[in-house]
This record gives sequence, C-alpha cells and structure tokens, in this order.
Amino acid sequence: MINKINHFFIILITITLLGCAQFVPPTGGPKDETPPKVTSTYPLQKSKNYKEQYIELEFDELIETSALRQELIITPEPPSSYDLKIKSNSIRLKFSQAFKDSTTYTFNFRNGIKDLNEKNPAQNLKLIFSTGNLIDSLTVTGNVEDAFNVKAPKEALVGLYNLNTTDTLPILKRKPDYFIKTDTTGKYNFENLKSGKYRLLSFTDINSNLIYDEKNESFGFLTDTLTLDTNLIPPTIRLYRSNKSPIKIRRSISRSDTYVITFDRTPKSVEIEYPKKGDNLTYKIDQSELTFFNYPISSDTILTKILVMDSLNTTDTLEQKIYFNNNQSKKPKPEKLIIKSNTNNKQYIKTPHTYLLVFDSPITILHKEKISVVSDSVKIEDTNISWLDKSHTLLQIEIQPTKVNQTILNIEPGSITNYKSDTNQTYTLINTTYQQEDYGLISGKTAEDSTSKIIQLLDAQTFKIVDYQLTTSQFTFTKVIPGNYLLRVILDENKNNQWDPGTFSNNQLPESVIIPKEIIKLKANFEITDLLIN
Repeated sequence: MINKINHFFIILITITLLGCAQFVPPTGGPKDETPPKVTSTYPLQKSKNYKEQYIELEFDELIETSALRQELIITPEPPSSYDLKIKSNSIRLKFSQAFKDSTTYTFNFRNGIKDLNEKNPAQNLKLIFSTGNLIDSLTVTGNVEDAFNVKAPKEALVGLYNLNTTDTLPILKRKPDYFIKTDTTGKYNFENLKSGKYRLLSFTDINSNLIYDEKNESFGFLTDTLTLDTNLIPPTIRLYRSNKSPIKIRRSISRSDTYVITFDRTPKSVEIEYPKKGDNLTYKIDQSELTFFNYPISSDTILTKILVMDSLNTTDTLEQKIYFNNNQSKKPKPEKLIIKSNTNNKQYIKTPHTYLLVFDSPITILHKEKISVVSDSVKIEDTNISWLDKSHTLLQIEIQPTKVNQTILNIEPGSITNYKSDTNQTYTLINTTYQQEDYGLISGKTAEDSTSKIIQLLDAQTFKIVDYQLTTSQFTFTKVIPGNYLLRVILDENKNNQWDPGTFSNNQLPESVIIPKEIIKLKANFEITDLLIN
C-alpha cells in the first residue's frame, strides 16, 4: 500500500513539473544570427475568399513574442480584438468577430516575432489575404518630415481615410481605414489598398489610440483628395504642433508665502487684472507656473483675472481667487539666496553683453554699488543695472566694454535680499570675450519674390534660435560665433512676424517652412556669403 502511494506522488510531481516547464534558450555553441523563418501559414499567403476568424503561423525554430502586440499592425483595422495563443514555434490569433467582407487584410508583424535564443527578428514578415475574390494591390508611398526640424519623425502614424465610407464621424474623430508607421527616415509604404477616394493625414499618435490628439501630438495633412485608381507618390507631409484649445489651469497650491498656479502648457505671456480697486499682488511667471507672493502680507482672498496669451497670439481670460495659508506658526529662518543667470561661468560671450539674473521670489533690497563688472582688470563704470519686471525677480545688467579678453561679474555678499530676508553670498562669473577677429559672417538671399520671410539662424546641434531677421530676400548675420549652423526660412504670408499653423477644417495648410539640410560650418574670422535658399 505504501509503495502504491509513493508511486502516485512521484507521478503527480512529474506531471506538475512538466506543466510548469518553460522554454529556455540553450547555452553555448556558435551565436545564432539567423532570424526565424515561416514554414507554414493559415490561411496561405494571398488567399482569397477566406472566411475563418483566426490566423496561424509556424516557424522553423523556437520564438519569442513579448513585443508582438506593440509591433503588429493590421490594416484595415479588424472589427474586433484578438486572443493570442503561443506555442513553442507557432502563434495563433483568434478574433471574436468575422473579418469584413470583400476586404484585403495585411498583417505586418514588423519586429514582433524573434527567435528565442538571440532575439533576431523575423525579416519582412507579412501575411496578406482577402475575404473576397480579389486581392487589392494598389500602393501609396511617401515621406513625412518635421516642419521645423531636419530630423525625420520616428514612427509617425500615417493614415488613409476612405471618403466613401458610411461613417459619419469627422475624420479627426475617427480611426483611419488604413494606417502605417514611418521608418527611421520618415518613409512610409501602403500596400494592398482598395481603390477609392481618400484623405491622407499623419500625426505622432503618442497615446497609440489611432486618433489625433491636438494637445499633445504633432500633425500634418495634404489638402488634395487622393483618387486611388493607380499607385501614388503624394507630396511630403510636414508635421507641426498646433494646440488651439484654450489654456487651462491644471492645478493650484496655496502656501503661507506663495500661491502657485500651473497651466496645462506654457503661455506666451501673462497679465494680471484686479476687479476690486486697490488689490495688488507681486507675481512671476516661469514656464507653465504662475506664482503669486504673499508680499505685502495679505490675509484676504483676492479675485484676479489672468490674461494668458498662447503661441498663436490667442488670449483667454481665467478668473482665480488667490489666498494664502497663514496657519504657519513659525516664521522661516533666512536662507541662502539663489541667483540664476542666462550666462554660465567660463562661457564665451559677445560684446556688448547683457547678464540676466533670475530670482525665485521678489527682491526687496538691492545694493547696486556692490555689483561690479571688471574687464581685463579695469572696472566698467557705465554698467546699467535695472529691473525688467514689477515684482523684481528679473535683474538686467548691461555692459559695453571695449576690446577685452576677460570679463568678471562680481556680486558681493549681502548685496541682494528678498522679501523673506534671504540674502546672497559671493557670486562671481568669469567669462572669455570674443574678439572682433574671432567672429564670422553668414549672408545670402532667398527666392526673389515679395513674400515676407523670417530667416532664423539655428545652432545645428540644439536647434535653438541664435539670431533672426525679417526680410523679403537678402539676409546678413554679423558677429556670429564660430560653430555649426542651419538656416530656417518661414514664409510669413500674412506679415504678422510669426509662423501661423494650418486649419484642417478649412483645408488650409500652415505657413511654409524651408530648412536647407546642409550644415553651415563657420570658422573664426571667416565670411560665408552668396548662400541661396530656394
């Protein structure tokens, strides 16, 4: 009896271990560099009149599919989701609803299936079949670019929207009938498309819901309808950001000394109005944060009207009650005053130069006589020191030294005190000054027409705007620090000195942006002239 019981437990343990077994890649031997190959598919490649609700693929080796759901693109989108079953060397996708009738489906697996050992992805793996008696074969091939950057947007979604559909939702509110993602160079290639009339759009689809999100995603479109009765190569689509929704308050926090408001995006400018006569608060704006200070000290709730202007020069008015949490029992001890500057220590600077000192809270005491600028051991006497804002959080120091090699900004301890009695320690910036013979020059012209243009000189690495000019053709940038640059031209058609986005509902494209991809390599004491931008 005991032997029978032991024998039963041995069998039970064996079954349990086998049920929990996992596939483990073998160790040792030469490195496997061969990707898995398909040995069979169901249905067969380019089958017609397929009526089942599943597909199967079998491979010549063990496979790994952890990224399959993220990588697999099915076009057009099936009527339902799928249940994925994986065996050692095969997969099965079972759909809860039947595929649409008389439709050609393409399953593009991209890098979703890899060998188990070395994670080599299966190459160019696609399965194509039709639920009707015809395999659609039309193609649309093109490119997507960033309107303001020479780098191609990686994996931007490109969508084709059938205009003959019975779907009554506006295009921007529904998923595309066909979609694909761009490669690393911005190229896309639709295959096995059905003839018809389509609109072609592209957006970055950050949230992967196949619907354009104006607040967070870049967007681009073609104005012309695509009549698809032959293979097409449409014009390049250029993506741009255009959030036209009103700026909103995301959150607000009341403290004893501050009331902080965070907007859902950074406004171009902020102005404060007070409906009640006599009300006034000190405040500062930093990116998307607006901070009101309890200075002078206020125990009342103050109603404010916050006028926020976005990048499109649209102004919205937000009403907000400002109050301070005055339950703090102890007054905070004075701390070290932090000074931030637009100029880094040991940074090369031009002349004339402006230092911009930024403070986190209003300054109440400023001893200008304790702030000095020395150029080559000689103190600059005509230094101009002034506040740029009413709340005294932005201090500007303008200097116009003659030919110098080194400039030193020195702020003595105790020179600056804020409303909390925090004061500064010694603050010093040492900068090397570019000499006249170190500068370069960049000049040229654009196409000869009367269109107003904004010519921007960009740092080739960071894409930050170094300088800009308003012109119709000729441009010249003088006193340019040696380095690598790009030029960007905005065709300012409405002459408002800024770039204006398009409107899809009006089928209006944004103002054109031209970025020659050739990097301008400027050396010291060198002039690059006769540049031509078409």
